[in-house]
Amino acid sequence: MKNSEQVELFKNMSYKEKEYSDKLLSTIEKFKHPVLAAVFSAVGLDSLKHSRLYESLAKLAESESPFLTEEEYREIEKSIEEHIRLEAEMVRLTKELLDKAKDPRMKLILEAIHKDEMVHHQLLVSIRDKIARKETFTEETLWDAIWKESPWHGTPGG
Repeated sequence: MKNSEQVELFKNMSYKEKEYSDKLLSTIEKFKHPVLAAVFSAVGLDSLKHSRLYESLAKLAESESPFLTEEEYREIEKSIEEHIRLEAEMVRLTKELLDKAKDPRMKLILEAIHKDEMVHHQLLVSIRDKIARKETFTEETLWDAIWKESPWHGTPGG
């Protein structure tokens, strides 16, 4: 698939997810039942999240991502590390609540939350390891770009 085809596909998917999210979120007002309203809201917000992720894929397919500076990376890494710790705690807590739950309705919702927390935790670890680090432009990257393949290695004529 060509990049232009990918871009269009991602943009189309983003539009569909956004449209679905809008429809789903607008139906919430019709529910008097708080659990149904919460579940429909969660699904609608997930669709909005998917729409934004498809938008980012379209941008990624269109052009190169800008490098992060070392300072930006440190800030992102600090934030991600904090969120990784929080998600790990939420995974533990939701597992405890799930194990203790007797009501099948509560169990259903806790199971959904627990799965989300596990996915969030894994996603944050992957973002830290596979995206943020890879796209950071360091001083070492700069010097490698200048001298690594140079036949002179900093001296006139080698």
